[in-house]
Amino acid sequence: MSTNQPNRILAVELRAARLGYAVFETPEELRDFGAAWFESPASARARITRLLEFYRPSVLVLRGGSARYPRNMRKRRVIARIARDEARKLEIPIAHMTELAFNSYFGSYSCRDKYDVAAVLVARFPGLAWRLPSRPKFYDPEPRSMLYFDSIALAIAHLELTRGNQ
Repeated sequence: MSTNQPNRILAVELRAARLGYAVFETPEELRDFGAAWFESPASARARITRLLEFYRPSVLVLRGGSARYPRNMRKRRVIARIARDEARKLEIPIAHMTELAFNSYFGSYSCRDKYDVAAVLVARFPGLAWRLPSRPKFYDPEPRSMLYFDSIALAIAHLELTRGNQ
């Protein structure tokens, strides 16, 4: 890839039966974001392959070794392996964001939880304000739109931390 072309980053936040994705072109232009649901590893593979082929990122960012959501850990590991395999087939480099690095980056903004992170992202990208979920009661499920913010946050943390290492 020439230096005149922008780098395209695809950040994928994995869950057991769904994923969120965010596409950035550097230095920091949010191009697209969304979510995909799947019923089986085969349908997950098809969705991930479609994302990789459509966006052709210069790097795939995955959260590495996350104990953030202990339920369904085995299913998430299977989906993460599928994402890594498909990226390797297309010769797309993979970057892993550790939970420690992620929390350290957003901790510098005094974020205590993902809802604080979402508020930071809305301040940075005002066009996302209409998607900002309200903080649910402890007994309510996580809002669906939070998956968008998780994937965007993953991409931003990756961009900022790799920028700091250059």
